[in-house]
Amino acid sequence: MQIFDLIKQKIFLFLKERHPKHQASFPHFENVRSALVLFESDNMEKNPAIETIRQDLMQQNIDVVTWGYRDGKHKEGSAILPQRRILTQEDFTFYGTPKDVIIADLEKREYDLLIDLTQHDCLALHYISLYSKAYFKCGKVLTYNDGILDFMLDMPAEDSPMKLYQQILHFLMTIQSKD
Repeated sequence: MQIFDLIKQKIFLFLKERHPKHQASFPHFENVRSALVLFESDNMEKNPAIETIRQDLMQQNIDVVTWGYRDGKHKEGSAILPQRRILTQEDFTFYGTPKDVIIADLEKREYDLLIDLTQHDCLALHYISLYSKAYFKCGKVLTYNDGILDFMLDMPAEDSPMKLYQQILHFLMTIQSKD
């Protein structure tokens, strides 16, 4: 690992520690009306599994916004749409933190649920999880999302985003909170 990556990680941990903690509220899934789905995008930006997940949530009358991240500097052909967005290195500062415009976009909207389908540690998407205004945040156990997500599943790295989504959905529908 390069020294600069270690510096970015230290910056992330420093900012995560100082970020205000939100009060999590385990949702009754039938009351969820909006969701932000985070994922690691492929280079072609096709992401068929994410589109399937998006359609599934929309069939349940949930307004879905998807934000993905792909390695690379250029966004050639990447459309910035209100419901779908692919982030690249251009959306982050030299130190790996999100640019002000990204944080401003996150602060414009609140979500009932954030589903982080990230399979590997990706500081860019961890920042998005950290700064998003979601009442309940769930995803996979990863090194840097402890303290960000309210509910985490420990799953093998080789499991697909679809399998992670299905497991999260299972628990969200099964567990009934007293809120």
